Amino acid sequence: MKVPLSWLKDYVEIDLSPNQIAERLTLAGTEISDVHGVTGWDLLLVGQVTDVRQHPNADRLKIVKVDTGGGTSEVVCGAPNVALGQKVAFAHVGAELIDTNIGERKKLKRAKIRGVISEGMVCSRQELGLGEDHDGILVLQPDAPIGKPLSEYFGDVIFDLELTPNRPDCLGVLGVAREVAAVTGKELRTPSTDFVAGTRMVDELAKVTIHAPDLCTRYTASVIENIVVGPSPSWLAERIEKLGERPINNIVDITNYVMFEFGQPLHAFDYTKVRNHNVNVRRAHGGERLVTLDGKERVLTSDMLVIADSDRSIGLAGVIGGANTQIIDSTTSVSPSHRPTECPM
Repeated sequence: MKVPLSWLKDYVEIDLSPNQIAERLTLAGTEISDVHGVTGWDLLLVGQVTDVRQHPNADRLKIVKVDTGGGTSEVVCGAPNVALGQKVAFAHVGAELIDTNIGERKKLKRAKIRGVISEGMVCSRQELGLGEDHDGILVLQPDAPIGKPLSEYFGDVIFDLELTPNRPDCLGVLGVAREVAAVTGKELRTPSTDFVAGTRMVDELAKVTIHAPDLCTRYTASVIENIVVGPSPSWLAERIEKLGERPINNIVDITNYVMFEFGQPLHAFDYTKVRNHNVNVRRAHGGERLVTLDGKERVLTSDMLVIADSDRSIGLAGVIGGANTQIIDSTTSVSPSHRPTECPM
């Protein structure tokens, strides 16, 4: 579990150093395995991709030019998602990055890759120590200022928690903030959960039935209509990134934000794709197949809990949603659902 210091400060006053906070939490039974000094990134800047062309000697590599405000650098990049105009995390030669082959920090060196000199690197989340995602580069928000040190752009410290199974209360930022308040004597500030409900009752729009009460005793759903899917605001996308996750869009990101905030499993389904608007919480049928949001087909067993509509499974409960009801740009209504964390897994 990764927890940004800036997010903790939303809920509790902190006047100790990050290492002091980590020590107190660990001594109280909430182990902090590492404190990532995001503010310690040297030679890392916000850059903008100004040119992308095919490497002459390698089909899977590209030659990328990056503007960092004080000049342009040319690098060799194998990321499939690099594109013209992107704002990226650029590392100059000499920067310390995570070597994804050995999992340790190493200084970046000037290199000749298949005959082309590479003067730096466009970085992934894993190379920056922000998560395990190494499938592509980290794409920053469009308003990220070119040339700004990456440490100032992110400007944070990340606590990495090693949680034992008896501490699910710390699987959310608010739960960790409660622990910080307890070990420092400060007051916990809980966020408001007030909202304005519509005039229609949700049971007119959707029906929830629990068929496996031994695995889930309570499951709730809401319906939100007339939404517009688009990019998340910078503050939301940046918080998602600091947790090691990839921002998708405003609807997916806010459900992830609330999930990480409260430690509460939460997922949004495209309401129009939930057949008959029936949500069934049941055991999977043996051999049942589900293509999940990562594009992989899963073969399910009868000891697994799924969320299903009237005809098929649409999510693996508490784990990952199904591609058949995912939020896309044309989605106009969603049904956010959650399974309380106190339910047996």
